[in-house]
Amino acid sequence: MSPRGKREAGTASPEEPGAEEPGAKLDSRVAELEARAADLEKRLAEAEAGRAAAEAKARENWDLFLRARADLDNYRRRVERDLESMVRRGKRDFIARLLDVADALERAAAWEAAAKAGAEAGSPAAGAPAPAAGAAAGGAAAGGVALIARQLARVLADEDVKPIDSVGRPFDPALHEAVEVTASDSVTVPTVTEELQKGYTYGEEVIRPARVRVAQPPS
Repeated sequence: MSPRGKREAGTASPEEPGAEEPGAKLDSRVAELEARAADLEKRLAEAEAGRAAAEAKARENWDLFLRARADLDNYRRRVERDLESMVRRGKRDFIARLLDVADALERAAAWEAAAKAGAEAGSPAAGAPAPAAGAAAGGAAAGGVALIARQLARVLADEDVKPIDSVGRPFDPALHEAVEVTASDSVTVPTVTEELQKGYTYGEEVIRPARVRVAQPPS
């Protein structure tokens, strides 16, 4: 073989190293991108899990807030209700004691009026001062006591304290306390015939029942 043929034969030698290098680089790049994508998916899943946990915690905290606010509102209403009830009980006890004063003033005004009428008629009531002792002064006193009694009645009315209308009404154990019961043909149901002590209501509550005499049909 000639030298030229040997040279031509030498050109047909195997491919040089690195002939496949571009493909290897591409595979390496793809593998790197896949790894980064997998890492991003992992991070995204972790972020999603963190977001779900945060939302669950936020809902839990919101529920706790709503419950705490409801408990606070209930506590405030309970305190206001207890305070109102305490104030009302205190007023009720004071008014109950004041009713005795109102009774005394009414009796005094009635006695003074009777004494004045007796003095004008020439026969003073038992225990009343004689006309010579000053009928004018007695009349002024009677007028003053009656005025105080009326003023006290207005004060009680302003506090929603009202007298119980009893005489001629059917007997009601929620409103009346029967002191005496007699049989009578003039009634068809137990009826109050006389009021011995006036009763009062405080709002919807009976603060003192009326003490009465009652007539009932014969049995």
